[in-house]
Amino acid sequence: MTRFRAAFSARTAAGVLAIWTLVGLFRGLDRYFSDPFHRHRLEFGLSEALAQCLLSAYLWAALTPAVVALAKRCMPTRRRWAAPTGALLVAAAAAPIVHATAFEFAYPFLMGFPCVVDTQLGALAELLSSSYLTEFATFWAIVGATWTVQYAHLSRERAVRASQLKTRLARARLEALKTQLHPHFLFNALHSILPLVFRDAEGASRTVRRLSDLLRLSLRNEAYDLLPLSREIEILSVYLEIQKTRFADRLTVVLDVPESLGDALVPTLILQPLVENAIKHGIAARPGAGRVEVRARRERDGRLALVVTDDGAGPSAGERPEGPGGVGLRNTRERLALLYGDDHEFAFEGAPGHGCRVRLSIPLVPGDPSARPGVLPEGASVAAGALPMAVA
Repeated sequence: MTRFRAAFSARTAAGVLAIWTLVGLFRGLDRYFSDPFHRHRLEFGLSEALAQCLLSAYLWAALTPAVVALAKRCMPTRRRWAAPTGALLVAAAAAPIVHATAFEFAYPFLMGFPCVVDTQLGALAELLSSSYLTEFATFWAIVGATWTVQYAHLSRERAVRASQLKTRLARARLEALKTQLHPHFLFNALHSILPLVFRDAEGASRTVRRLSDLLRLSLRNEAYDLLPLSREIEILSVYLEIQKTRFADRLTVVLDVPESLGDALVPTLILQPLVENAIKHGIAARPGAGRVEVRARRERDGRLALVVTDDGAGPSAGERPEGPGGVGLRNTRERLALLYGDDHEFAFEGAPGHGCRVRLSIPLVPGDPSARPGVLPEGASVAAGALPMAVA
Protein backbone atom coordinates (compact mmCIF):
# COMPACT_ATOMS: atom_id res chain seq x y z
CA MET A 1 0.00 0.00 0.00
CA THR A 2 2.86 2.37 0.80
CA ARG A 3 4.38 1.67 -2.60
CA PHE A 4 0.99 2.29 -4.23
CA ARG A 5 0.63 5.66 -2.48
CA ALA A 6 4.20 6.61 -3.38
CA ALA A 7 3.50 5.87 -7.03
CA PHE A 8 0.67 8.39 -7.01
CA SER A 9 1.67 11.56 -5.27
CA ALA A 10 -0.49 14.63 -5.39
CA ARG A 11 1.49 15.93 -8.34
CA THR A 12 1.04 12.70 -10.27
CA ALA A 13 -2.66 12.59 -9.46
CA ALA A 14 -3.10 16.14 -10.71
CA GLY A 15 -1.30 15.24 -13.94
CA VAL A 16 -3.49 12.17 -14.48
CA LEU A 17 -6.65 14.18 -13.81
CA ALA A 18 -5.56 16.89 -16.24
CA ILE A 19 -4.84 14.37 -18.99
CA TRP A 20 -8.18 12.63 -18.60
CA THR A 21 -9.97 15.99 -18.52
CA LEU A 22 -8.46 16.85 -21.88
CA VAL A 23 -9.43 13.43 -23.24
CA GLY A 24 -13.00 13.86 -22.01
CA LEU A 25 -13.32 17.34 -23.47
CA PHE A 26 -11.93 16.23 -26.82
CA ARG A 27 -14.22 13.21 -27.04
CA GLY A 28 -17.26 15.27 -25.96
CA LEU A 29 -16.65 17.97 -28.56
CA ASP A 30 -15.86 15.38 -31.20
CA ARG A 31 -19.09 13.53 -30.45
CA TYR A 32 -21.22 16.62 -30.69
CA PHE A 33 -19.68 18.32 -33.74
CA SER A 34 -18.41 15.35 -35.77
CA ASP A 35 -21.05 12.69 -35.21
CA PRO A 36 -24.39 13.88 -36.70
CA PHE A 37 -25.79 10.33 -36.51
CA HIS A 38 -25.86 10.49 -32.70
CA ARG A 39 -26.65 14.19 -32.33
CA HIS A 40 -30.40 13.64 -32.46
CA ARG A 41 -30.01 11.29 -29.46
CA LEU A 42 -28.43 14.03 -27.32
CA GLU A 43 -31.52 15.41 -25.57
CA PHE A 44 -29.55 18.17 -23.86
CA GLY A 45 -27.15 18.88 -26.69
CA LEU A 46 -23.52 19.79 -26.04
CA SER A 47 -23.84 19.67 -22.25
CA GLU A 48 -25.01 16.05 -22.42
CA ALA A 49 -22.15 15.06 -24.75
CA LEU A 50 -19.60 16.67 -22.45
CA ALA A 51 -21.20 15.14 -19.34
CA GLN A 52 -21.09 11.62 -20.79
CA CYS A 53 -17.50 11.86 -22.07
CA LEU A 54 -16.12 13.66 -19.03
CA LEU A 55 -17.79 11.13 -16.69
CA SER A 56 -16.27 8.30 -18.70
CA ALA A 57 -12.86 10.01 -18.59
CA TYR A 58 -13.02 10.67 -14.84
CA LEU A 59 -13.99 7.04 -14.18
CA TRP A 60 -10.84 6.01 -16.07
CA ALA A 61 -8.89 8.57 -14.03
CA ALA A 62 -10.16 6.83 -10.89
CA LEU A 63 -9.14 3.43 -12.31
CA THR A 64 -5.74 4.62 -13.54
CA PRO A 65 -3.86 4.24 -10.21
CA ALA A 66 -4.97 0.60 -9.93
CA VAL A 67 -4.12 -0.11 -13.56
CA VAL A 68 -0.70 1.55 -13.22
CA ALA A 69 0.07 -0.39 -10.04
CA LEU A 70 -0.93 -3.65 -11.75
CA ALA A 71 1.10 -2.80 -14.86
CA LYS A 72 4.20 -2.12 -12.74
CA ARG A 73 3.72 -5.35 -10.81
CA CYS A 74 3.14 -7.41 -13.94
CA MET A 75 5.95 -6.18 -16.16
CA PRO A 76 6.99 -9.30 -18.10
CA THR A 77 10.60 -10.43 -18.27
CA ARG A 78 12.39 -13.09 -20.30
CA ARG A 79 12.13 -15.57 -17.44
CA ARG A 80 8.74 -14.55 -16.17
CA TRP A 81 6.11 -13.49 -18.67
CA ALA A 82 3.24 -16.01 -18.71
CA ALA A 83 1.78 -15.23 -15.27
CA PRO A 84 2.05 -11.41 -15.60
CA THR A 85 0.51 -11.50 -19.07
CA GLY A 86 -2.33 -13.73 -17.85
CA ALA A 87 -3.08 -11.40 -14.95
CA LEU A 88 -3.17 -8.39 -17.25
CA LEU A 89 -5.49 -10.16 -19.72
CA VAL A 90 -7.95 -10.98 -16.92
CA ALA A 91 -7.82 -7.38 -15.67
CA ALA A 92 -8.19 -6.03 -19.21
CA ALA A 93 -11.30 -8.17 -19.70
CA ALA A 94 -12.83 -7.02 -16.40
CA ALA A 95 -11.95 -3.31 -16.62
CA PRO A 96 -14.52 -2.39 -19.33
CA ILE A 97 -17.27 -4.10 -17.29
CA VAL A 98 -16.29 -2.25 -14.14
CA HIS A 99 -16.09 1.03 -16.04
CA ALA A 100 -19.45 0.56 -17.82
CA THR A 101 -21.24 -0.48 -14.62
CA ALA A 102 -19.93 2.56 -12.74
CA PHE A 103 -20.92 4.78 -15.66
CA GLU A 104 -24.49 3.48 -15.87
CA PHE A 105 -25.16 3.99 -12.16
CA ALA A 106 -23.35 7.33 -11.84
CA TYR A 107 -24.75 9.02 -14.94
CA PRO A 108 -28.37 9.39 -13.73
CA PHE A 109 -27.20 11.14 -10.54
CA LEU A 110 -24.98 13.43 -12.62
CA MET A 111 -27.90 14.45 -14.87
CA GLY A 112 -30.51 14.56 -12.14
CA PHE A 113 -32.45 11.52 -13.38
CA PRO A 114 -33.97 8.84 -11.17
CA CYS A 115 -31.80 5.74 -10.93
CA VAL A 116 -33.83 2.59 -11.70
CA VAL A 117 -31.70 -0.51 -11.25
CA ASP A 118 -33.49 -2.65 -13.84
CA THR A 119 -33.34 0.15 -16.40
CA GLN A 120 -29.63 0.78 -15.79
CA LEU A 121 -28.79 -2.93 -15.98
CA GLY A 122 -30.63 -3.15 -19.27
CA ALA A 123 -28.69 -0.18 -20.61
CA LEU A 124 -25.45 -1.74 -19.38
CA ALA A 125 -25.64 -4.59 -21.89
CA GLU A 126 -26.19 -2.12 -24.73
CA LEU A 127 -23.31 0.09 -23.53
CA LEU A 128 -20.91 -2.86 -23.32
CA SER A 129 -21.78 -4.03 -26.82
CA SER A 130 -20.82 -0.66 -28.26
CA SER A 131 -17.90 0.37 -26.06
CA TYR A 132 -16.24 -2.85 -24.82
CA LEU A 133 -13.44 -2.88 -27.40
CA THR A 134 -12.75 0.83 -26.90
CA GLU A 135 -12.46 0.44 -23.13
CA PHE A 136 -10.39 -2.74 -23.53
CA ALA A 137 -7.97 -0.77 -25.71
CA THR A 138 -7.97 2.09 -23.19
CA PHE A 139 -6.82 -0.32 -20.47
CA TRP A 140 -3.90 -1.47 -22.61
CA ALA A 141 -3.05 2.13 -23.52
CA ILE A 142 -2.59 2.88 -19.81
CA VAL A 143 -0.48 -0.25 -19.40
CA GLY A 144 1.64 0.69 -22.42
CA ALA A 145 2.19 4.24 -21.16
CA THR A 146 3.15 2.89 -17.72
CA TRP A 147 5.66 0.46 -19.20
CA THR A 148 7.14 3.18 -21.40
CA VAL A 149 7.72 5.42 -18.37
CA GLN A 150 9.07 2.51 -16.32
CA TYR A 151 11.50 1.37 -19.00
CA ALA A 152 12.72 4.93 -19.48
CA HIS A 153 13.23 5.24 -15.70
CA LEU A 154 15.08 1.93 -15.55
CA SER A 155 17.23 3.00 -18.49
CA ARG A 156 18.16 6.25 -16.71
CA GLU A 157 18.95 4.32 -13.53
CA ARG A 158 21.20 1.93 -15.43
CA ALA A 159 22.95 4.87 -17.08
CA VAL A 160 23.48 6.54 -13.68
CA ARG A 161 24.77 3.30 -12.15
CA ALA A 162 27.08 2.75 -15.10
CA SER A 163 28.36 6.32 -14.79
CA GLN A 164 28.91 5.90 -11.06
CA LEU A 165 30.74 2.63 -11.63
CA LYS A 166 32.88 4.26 -14.30
CA THR A 167 33.68 7.11 -11.92
CA ARG A 168 34.60 4.70 -9.13
CA LEU A 169 36.82 2.69 -11.47
CA ALA A 170 38.52 5.88 -12.69
CA ARG A 171 39.00 7.01 -9.09
CA ALA A 172 40.53 3.65 -8.15
CA ARG A 173 42.80 3.82 -11.18
CA LEU A 174 43.83 7.37 -10.34
CA GLU A 175 44.63 6.40 -6.75
CA ALA A 176 46.66 3.45 -8.02
CA LEU A 177 48.63 5.76 -10.30
CA LYS A 178 49.32 8.17 -7.43
CA THR A 179 50.40 5.25 -5.24
CA GLN A 180 52.70 4.11 -8.02
CA LEU A 181 54.18 7.58 -8.43
CA HIS A 182 55.40 8.05 -4.85
CA PRO A 183 57.71 4.98 -4.65
CA HIS A 184 59.08 5.84 -8.09
CA PHE A 185 59.68 9.41 -7.01
CA LEU A 186 61.34 8.33 -3.74
CA PHE A 187 63.61 5.84 -5.48
CA ASN A 188 64.84 8.44 -7.98
CA ALA A 189 65.40 11.02 -5.22
CA LEU A 190 67.44 8.59 -3.16
CA HIS A 191 69.40 7.64 -6.27
CA SER A 192 70.25 11.34 -6.70
CA ILE A 193 71.52 11.55 -3.12
CA LEU A 194 73.68 8.43 -3.22
CA PRO A 195 76.66 9.95 -5.13
CA LEU A 196 76.82 12.81 -2.58
CA VAL A 197 77.44 10.46 0.32
CA PHE A 198 80.97 9.72 -0.90
CA ARG A 199 82.06 13.19 -2.04
CA ASP A 200 80.01 15.74 -0.05
CA ALA A 201 78.76 14.53 3.32
CA GLU A 202 77.41 17.93 4.29
CA GLY A 203 75.59 18.26 0.98
CA ALA A 204 74.17 14.74 1.40
CA SER A 205 72.90 15.63 4.89
CA ARG A 206 71.34 18.85 3.63
CA THR A 207 69.75 17.01 0.71
CA VAL A 208 68.27 14.34 2.98
CA ARG A 209 66.63 17.07 5.04
CA ARG A 210 65.20 18.66 1.90
CA LEU A 211 64.03 15.25 0.77
CA SER A 212 62.23 14.87 4.09
CA ASP A 213 60.56 18.24 3.50
CA LEU A 214 59.65 17.21 -0.01
CA LEU A 215 58.08 13.94 1.09
CA ARG A 216 56.15 15.76 3.80
CA LEU A 217 54.77 18.17 1.23
CA SER A 218 53.79 15.46 -1.24
CA LEU A 219 52.18 13.28 1.43
CA ARG A 220 50.30 16.28 2.79
CA ASN A 221 48.69 16.81 -0.60
CA GLU A 222 48.39 13.25 -1.92
CA ALA A 223 44.73 12.90 -0.94
CA TYR A 224 43.78 15.56 -3.52
CA ASP A 225 43.91 15.26 -7.27
CA LEU A 226 44.25 19.00 -7.93
CA LEU A 227 46.34 21.71 -6.28
CA PRO A 228 46.85 25.42 -6.96
CA LEU A 229 49.76 25.92 -9.34
CA SER A 230 51.61 28.02 -6.74
CA ARG A 231 51.79 25.05 -4.40
CA GLU A 232 52.82 22.73 -7.19
CA ILE A 233 55.68 25.13 -7.91
CA GLU A 234 56.64 25.16 -4.23
CA ILE A 235 56.90 21.38 -4.23
CA LEU A 236 58.87 21.50 -7.47
CA SER A 237 61.24 24.12 -6.05
CA VAL A 238 62.17 21.87 -3.13
CA TYR A 239 62.83 19.04 -5.57
CA LEU A 240 65.04 21.36 -7.63
CA GLU A 241 67.08 22.22 -4.55
CA ILE A 242 67.90 18.53 -4.23
CA GLN A 243 68.91 18.35 -7.88
CA LYS A 244 70.92 21.57 -7.53
CA THR A 245 72.99 19.96 -4.77
CA ARG A 246 73.70 17.02 -7.04
CA PHE A 247 74.51 18.83 -10.29
CA ALA A 248 75.83 22.12 -8.85
CA ASP A 249 76.84 24.49 -11.67
CA ARG A 250 75.87 22.00 -14.36
CA LEU A 251 72.16 22.70 -13.85
CA THR A 252 70.28 25.94 -14.45
CA VAL A 253 66.50 25.95 -13.99
CA VAL A 254 64.21 28.82 -14.90
CA LEU A 255 60.71 28.94 -13.43
CA ASP A 256 58.55 31.40 -15.35
CA VAL A 257 55.11 31.29 -13.73
CA PRO A 258 53.04 34.49 -13.54
CA GLU A 259 51.61 35.12 -10.09
CA SER A 260 48.21 35.68 -11.71
CA LEU A 261 48.13 31.95 -12.49
CA GLY A 262 49.07 30.90 -8.97
CA ASP A 263 45.53 29.79 -8.07
CA ALA A 264 44.96 27.78 -11.26
CA LEU A 265 44.26 24.16 -10.33
CA VAL A 266 46.63 21.54 -11.76
CA PRO A 267 47.06 17.81 -11.09
CA THR A 268 49.19 17.10 -8.02
CA LEU A 269 52.86 16.38 -8.86
CA ILE A 270 52.28 16.99 -12.55
CA LEU A 271 55.44 19.03 -13.12
CA GLN A 272 57.97 17.07 -11.05
CA PRO A 273 58.02 13.97 -13.33
CA LEU A 274 58.43 16.19 -16.39
CA VAL A 275 61.32 18.12 -14.85
CA GLU A 276 62.85 14.89 -13.57
CA ASN A 277 62.64 13.45 -17.08
CA ALA A 278 64.29 16.57 -18.53
CA ILE A 279 67.15 16.37 -16.02
CA LYS A 280 67.63 12.61 -16.31
CA HIS A 281 67.44 12.28 -20.10
CA GLY A 282 68.62 15.76 -21.03
CA ILE A 283 71.16 17.16 -18.56
CA ALA A 284 72.57 14.02 -16.92
CA ALA A 285 72.91 12.24 -20.26
CA ARG A 286 75.64 14.58 -21.54
CA PRO A 287 78.73 16.31 -20.14
CA GLY A 288 78.70 20.01 -19.40
CA ALA A 289 76.05 22.42 -18.21
CA GLY A 290 72.38 22.35 -19.20
CA ARG A 291 69.24 24.40 -18.80
CA VAL A 292 65.68 23.41 -17.90
CA GLU A 293 62.80 25.87 -18.25
CA VAL A 294 59.33 25.57 -16.74
CA ARG A 295 56.77 28.05 -18.05
CA ALA A 296 53.07 28.57 -17.47
CA ARG A 297 50.87 30.62 -19.78
CA ARG A 298 47.21 31.54 -20.13
CA GLU A 299 46.22 30.69 -23.70
CA ARG A 300 43.84 32.69 -25.82
CA ASP A 301 41.09 30.08 -25.62
CA GLY A 302 41.08 30.26 -21.82
CA ARG A 303 43.26 27.23 -21.20
CA LEU A 304 46.41 26.73 -19.15
CA ALA A 305 49.61 25.72 -20.90
CA LEU A 306 52.52 24.21 -18.96
CA VAL A 307 55.78 23.80 -20.88
CA VAL A 308 58.98 22.06 -19.73
CA THR A 309 61.99 22.54 -22.01
CA ASP A 310 65.58 21.36 -21.80
CA ASP A 311 68.61 21.90 -24.03
CA GLY A 312 70.11 18.50 -23.28
CA ALA A 313 70.91 15.45 -25.34
CA GLY A 314 67.43 15.07 -26.77
CA PRO A 315 65.79 11.75 -27.66
CA SER A 316 68.01 9.10 -29.16
CA ALA A 317 67.58 8.05 -32.77
CA GLY A 318 64.61 5.74 -33.22
CA GLU A 319 63.02 6.72 -29.89
CA ARG A 320 59.26 7.11 -29.89
CA PRO A 321 58.10 10.65 -30.72
CA GLU A 322 56.06 10.87 -27.53
CA GLY A 323 59.22 10.62 -25.49
CA PRO A 324 60.75 8.17 -23.05
CA GLY A 325 58.24 5.65 -21.80
CA GLY A 326 59.33 5.63 -18.13
CA VAL A 327 57.02 5.35 -15.15
CA GLY A 328 56.85 9.12 -14.59
CA LEU A 329 55.73 10.15 -18.06
CA ARG A 330 53.47 7.15 -18.55
CA ASN A 331 51.89 7.89 -15.19
CA THR A 332 51.44 11.54 -16.19
CA ARG A 333 49.68 10.63 -19.43
CA GLU A 334 47.29 8.26 -17.70
CA ARG A 335 46.46 10.71 -14.92
CA LEU A 336 45.70 13.45 -17.44
CA ALA A 337 43.44 11.08 -19.37
CA LEU A 338 41.54 10.12 -16.20
CA LEU A 339 41.18 13.70 -14.96
CA TYR A 340 40.36 15.47 -18.24
CA GLY A 341 39.41 12.78 -20.77
CA ASP A 342 39.89 14.22 -24.25
CA ASP A 343 39.97 17.79 -22.94
CA HIS A 344 43.75 17.97 -22.64
CA GLU A 345 46.88 17.95 -24.78
CA PHE A 346 50.20 16.24 -24.07
CA ALA A 347 52.86 16.95 -26.70
CA PHE A 348 56.49 15.83 -26.75
CA GLU A 349 58.94 17.36 -29.22
CA GLY A 350 62.64 16.77 -29.51
CA ALA A 351 65.57 16.03 -31.77
CA PRO A 352 68.92 14.35 -31.04
CA GLY A 353 71.34 16.95 -29.71
CA HIS A 354 68.71 19.68 -29.53
CA GLY A 355 66.89 18.89 -26.31
CA CYS A 356 63.21 18.18 -25.64
CA ARG A 357 60.04 20.15 -25.09
CA VAL A 358 56.97 18.80 -23.28
CA ARG A 359 53.78 20.82 -23.44
CA LEU A 360 50.58 20.30 -21.46
CA SER A 361 47.33 22.09 -22.16
CA ILE A 362 44.47 21.71 -19.67
CA PRO A 363 41.32 23.67 -18.79
CA LEU A 364 42.11 26.78 -16.77
CA VAL A 365 40.10 26.31 -13.59
CA PRO A 366 40.75 28.93 -10.88
CA GLY A 367 40.65 27.75 -7.30
CA ASP A 368 40.79 29.31 -3.86
CA PRO A 369 44.14 28.29 -2.38
CA SER A 370 42.93 29.06 1.15
CA ALA A 371 40.12 26.55 0.69
CA ARG A 372 42.42 23.79 -0.50
CA PRO A 373 44.28 21.38 1.81
CA GLY A 374 47.99 20.79 1.92
CA VAL A 375 49.29 23.89 3.72
CA LEU A 376 53.06 23.79 3.59
CA PRO A 377 55.01 23.07 6.79
CA GLU A 378 56.92 25.97 8.26
CA GLY A 379 60.40 26.28 6.88
CA ALA A 380 59.75 23.75 4.11
CA SER A 381 58.55 25.97 1.30
CA VAL A 382 60.09 28.26 -1.23
CA ALA A 383 58.45 31.67 -1.22
CA ALA A 384 55.96 32.10 -4.02
CA GLY A 385 57.07 35.69 -4.35
CA ALA A 386 60.32 34.46 -5.86
CA LEU A 387 58.51 33.60 -9.11
CA PRO A 388 59.52 33.96 -11.83
CA MET A 389 62.86 32.75 -10.49
CA ALA A 390 66.03 31.09 -11.67
CA VAL A 391 67.97 28.40 -9.89
CA ALA A 392 71.52 29.10 -10.96
